[in-house]
Amino acid sequence: MVINTNLMSISSANALSQSSSMLSKSLQRLSTGSKINSPSDDPAGLAVSMGFSAQINRVQAATNNVSNANSFSQTQDGFLQQVNDALNRMSELAVSAQDPTETNADRANYQAEFSTLQSYITEWAARTSTA
Repeated sequence: MVINTNLMSISSANALSQSSSMLSKSLQRLSTGSKINSPSDDPAGLAVSMGFSAQINRVQAATNNVSNANSFSQTQDGFLQQVNDALNRMSELAVSAQDPTETNADRANYQAEFSTLQSYITEWAARTSTA
């Protein structure tokens, strides 16, 4: 009995094996949508790809930092607008209290509101300076 002496069949088997391997690799690339699925596909390309991935991650982190800073600024802007409104109201109260037609009861009410606004500003200033 003679085995492995048919060179044409051995050559055909090798070609079939290579073809099957290439088909499998092509199907893997199609199914994943990626040209590089393992380090053996393209080692240099994989290294470049990993560098780009790291750079993208750093840019995303920087973008998140900028977004957080923007949110913080908007929060501080809202706080400062409230303080501005309180200061404007305190100014109005101070001018109204100087009106000679106002009664002492009216002046006491103005003073109570003025003190409440003053406490509000002082309390928030203390909170933001420790944060």
